This record gives sequence, C-alpha cells and structure tokens, in this order.
Amino acid sequence: MLRRSFLASVVMVATAGAAQVLKPRPDTGPSRFGKLDDIVPKQFGTWQIDPYAGGGGVVNPSLEKVLNTLYSDQLSRTYVNSAGQRVMLSLAYGRHQSRDLQVHKPEVCYVAQGFQLLSSAKVAVATPFGALPAMRIVAKQGGRNEPVTYWIRIGDKVIRGWWEQNQARVAYGLRGLVPDGLLVRASTIDSNSARGFEIQERFMAELVAAVAPENRPMFVGAAGTAGAA
Repeated sequence: MLRRSFLASVVMVATAGAAQVLKPRPDTGPSRFGKLDDIVPKQFGTWQIDPYAGGGGVVNPSLEKVLNTLYSDQLSRTYVNSAGQRVMLSLAYGRHQSRDLQVHKPEVCYVAQGFQLLSSAKVAVATPFGALPAMRIVAKQGGRNEPVTYWIRIGDKVIRGWWEQNQARVAYGLRGLVPDGLLVRASTIDSNSARGFEIQERFMAELVAAVAPENRPMFVGAAGTAGAA
C-alpha cells in the first residue's frame, strides 16, 4: 500500500509539472512595435487621410466597450486618393491571443451592429511581399453596401477564418507561448462590390509596401522580413 501511495504521488507531481510546462505563458516583454498611430503612414502613393471623413466605419457604443477590453491598440482612418476613391482602414492589435482575447473577425462585428452578411470568400491578396491569405465579405445595412477585405496576423503567420486562427493559437500554445495578433481590415461603401474589392487590394498592397521595413512584420508576419518581389 505504501509503495502504491508513493507511485501515485510521483505520478501526480509529474503530471502537475508537465501541465505547468505546457501551460501557455503570455509574452510579457515590450512589443517590438510602436503605437499604430505612429507606424501607419498618414500618406503614401496618392493616398492621404481624408480630412473630411471620420474614422474607419460605424461602431455602436456597447460594442466599442467590448472591443476596448479585447485590444491593446486600435486605429481607424479613412484615406482618399487622387481619383477621389475612399477606403476605410481599421486595425486592431491584441497583445495576447488567448482563447478569450483573440482577435474577433469582422463577420461577427458587422452582424453585431445590425448588418446583413451577403457573402464571404477566401482569397489571396497580392502584395510586393507575396500573396497573403485574406477574406472578402459583403455587408449590407439599409442602402449601405460595404465590401470588406481583411486578414489576421497571429504571431508570425497570416491566417483567415476560424479554423486557421485556432490552429495558429494552439500551435503556439504547444510551444508554451501566447502570440500577439493584428486584424487588418479595409472597406469601401460601394454598390459595386467587385470594384470595391479591386480598390481595396491596390490600397492594401501600397500600404504594406509603405510601412517601414522594421514595422512590416507587424502587418504581415514572417512575409514582411523578405525583400519585395
């Protein structure tokens, strides 16, 4: 009996130790990146901040309160180019991508604000640093038709969709890490969704290229460490 009790105690201690080793540990060190407002160019190519526009979309107060608890930093801007085309940019950065604090997908946020989700598709957005996996959705509320392109960076990977997001989070968890994450979303108000997506893709490619090289991994993960194609 004494021997069995001893062996049981050894197993319990070993199990507890393994659990502590495998338990994800938040990376509490300082971020390599600065504030979004500082690192996102205010002007690039023919794009500049629209002085007559507000932020990057409509967010109701109750939802905004929730978002503020999820994200360490957020940025919303509207850009306009020389042709008068406008793109709303929204960025949301989360320091720790645990299950409870992981970046929320726009499909969820738009529906929570009363939009109807008309379509959703996986795409690849062409950039000077290779094609990035992204999502395209079309959200509609009354007479407002809003095509949206977005991707999510988790750690050093760019992902799309719930499955890939959780795969990345679990993979880091098995290494004992909790990665950071960034939602990059561009949208336009356009009855012609195909035209809106085309404008957004050009805008996002130019934006990523314009970000300082040391900050580019913030947007595109490991892809940002490679030279432009």
